[in-house]
Formats: sequence, C-alpha cells, structure tokens
Amino acid sequence: MVNNEKQLTKLQEARRTDIILAALKAFCRNGYDGTTINDIVKKAKCSHGLFYHYFDSKKAIFNAVMESRGKNMVDFLDEVIASDDNFVEKLRKMTIYTFENMKKDEVFAYRYYFFVSTIFAKAESGELPPKKCDGKTPPHLRMNDFFNQGIERGEFRSDYGADECAKLYNSIIQGSTLSFILCPKEFKHSFKFPSVEYIVDIFKKGDK
Repeated sequence: MVNNEKQLTKLQEARRTDIILAALKAFCRNGYDGTTINDIVKKAKCSHGLFYHYFDSKKAIFNAVMESRGKNMVDFLDEVIASDDNFVEKLRKMTIYTFENMKKDEVFAYRYYFFVSTIFAKAESGELPPKKCDGKTPPHLRMNDFFNQGIERGEFRSDYGADECAKLYNSIIQGSTLSFILCPKEFKHSFKFPSVEYIVDIFKKGDK
C-alpha cells in the first residue's frame, strides 16, 4: 500500500511538472497575455480538469513557472562571477555555459529566455528595485555590476558604460535564445549560436 502511494505521488509530481513545462513553452512563445489555459492544456496533452487539479488560474501556473526557472543556472553564473578569473574570462565562461546547455537541454533554453524576459519586463515596469536592497543586487542589475567592475579593472571597454554593455550582452543572449527556441525541432541539432569569441571581443578592451 505504501509503495502504491509513493508511485501515485511520483506520477502526480511528474504530471504537474509536465504541465509547468508546457506552460513555460507557451509563455515563451506567446507571452503571458497571449497565452491561454487552453494553449497550456493542448501543449501538455492533458484535460482541463487535470490542469485545475493542480492550478486554479493562469496566474498560479505562471508563479509555478517562475519558481522552477532553473536554480542551477543562477548558481553557476553567481559562482563564475565570484571566481578569481579575470572579467573577460568570466564573460567567456558564462557565454559558453549558456550556449552549451541550451544545445544539451531545450528546457534550459526556455527557462533562460523566460527568466531573462520576465526579469527585464518587471524592471522596466518598476516592479523591481532600481538599486541594491538589503545589500543584495537585484537579478536585473547583476550584469550591470559585473560590467562596471570589469570596466573599473580596465578589462572591458568603457565607451558606453556598464548599463549599455549589460543591455547589449543580455540582448545578444536573449535574441540567440529566442532564435533557438523558435527553430523547428528537426533543425535544432544543427543550430549555430553566435561565436563566443566574437561576443567577448565586443566588450573586451585592447588585448585582454
């Protein structure tokens, strides 16, 4: 009886995860306003009844998607930023990690795009703090701080300032991610991301 209950729990957790992933893909492709519960149900291949068994609204599943955005990804990027590498090498590692993981795991690409898009949409609308709060840097400002430190160290170009560098880098990665997401499944294996070295060269100063 205990084993049956455990199997049922695992099955329920797996089904809930499937619905969350379906919602993640729908939100990435259509945006929050453009996505309906019907879209999510179709993509998850489940009934409306099953959807409402786990979530009582579109807002509820949106929040669940936000919670599942990929802690490993954020942890890795924080680890790279805190490492002893120079800033040019940190930028190279972050970019390689992002592109390689997208190729290995399509869900990673969806999570990355969703996380970045949502964070910056909230920042633009004023929902996120414009500066550090309680000593912590908000997610949308981490790359600003990163480029600012690299510029101060003389490793990144200072032509346009840290804010512009962060916006450009995030736009490059976000645009590449969206192109990968929208690429037909049969062509994803041969999809080519922009050259990592070319991206790094845009920001590095001189021969760094």
